[in-house]
Amino acid sequence: MTIRFVLIALAAGFASPAAYSSEIGWEGGVTVVYQGSDDDRTDGELTASADLFASLRQTSGEWLLYVEASSSPSSDGVSALYPTANGDAGSVLTAGGDGGVQVSEFNYTFFLQQDRTLMLGLIDPSAWLDRGRIANDENKHFLNGSFVNNNTIAFPDYTLGGVFRLPGNDRRPEITVVVSGSDGIADTPDRSYQDLLSLNDDGRGVFIGSGASWLKEHTSWRIGAWLRNDDQDVEGFGAVDDLNYGVYGVFGWQSGAHAINIRAGAANSSGSVADRFLALAYQRNTQIGLFGMGVAHTGIARGLGEDSRGNALDSEVYFRIPLLDGAAHITPSLQYVEVPAVDVDDPASGSSAMIAGVRLHWSF
Repeated sequence: MTIRFVLIALAAGFASPAAYSSEIGWEGGVTVVYQGSDDDRTDGELTASADLFASLRQTSGEWLLYVEASSSPSSDGVSALYPTANGDAGSVLTAGGDGGVQVSEFNYTFFLQQDRTLMLGLIDPSAWLDRGRIANDENKHFLNGSFVNNNTIAFPDYTLGGVFRLPGNDRRPEITVVVSGSDGIADTPDRSYQDLLSLNDDGRGVFIGSGASWLKEHTSWRIGAWLRNDDQDVEGFGAVDDLNYGVYGVFGWQSGAHAINIRAGAANSSGSVADRFLALAYQRNTQIGLFGMGVAHTGIARGLGEDSRGNALDSEVYFRIPLLDGAAHITPSLQYVEVPAVDVDDPASGSSAMIAGVRLHWSF
């Protein structure tokens, strides 16, 4: 599948009778990040990415097309040894590890009765579960990936599937159910759409996730569960075929200039690399910008290796300064990161570093 093919397919939808009353919308952004660390094994690293969303709203539903691009991360850069430190690095990679351009999402949302919706197509499962108001976007909030999603949830990359949403009311919470393939584009051997469509390959399975949300003016509560039944590769241990599953929760509070986000999760220790997760994030609006700070702890499952693997710790402080009347912003940040040993026979492979960086983002 190429971008041109997808655009032609989307245009075919435009030609339907309902398209004459359609609303076309688009938005996008460009992000550039530079990071350096006090770890002598890493070099300073410059990464870049771009995103473009196009939507076509019709009477009975809405088309969505998402195209993204990414530069090639450095083999000796900060993100190579500390992958959580830059959640935006290498978001699109070829099988050879180079950056590129891809269609990440192409789907249609059906508007059903009583405000229910059903999305089908190429989707991002992580966008619908485990969401937070202040810790959910590496382009605008925390750059560290541990403040974007819960590390215990084994989300697939962009993949084929569906999302059903039931809006909440005074009697019930908002309900979200995601059913998709267990392997996304980045999870396939050649990182290709052809591999993505090979649904009968050995080791493939399904990912199922659900969540209930209680959303108020100042507070939000989200709880959910997930499972996947494919053979997952665990670094240092090969394929693990145990059923992988877990539960998660997200609490958010916001009042005036202050906001808090708390994430927690637990997963099956015999099938997950990370089986415990807890993160706390705080954000404050000031007269000259947005201040944020957070700390996250990820427990590494002892059932998958020796105690020498250790656990992971991520912390970040940032200050986002608006530019161009808010269309852009520049964000200096400072992180302290501890990663567990990736080689259980070499405890010294566990590392820690102070990482300083600056992010420039422009929205259009």
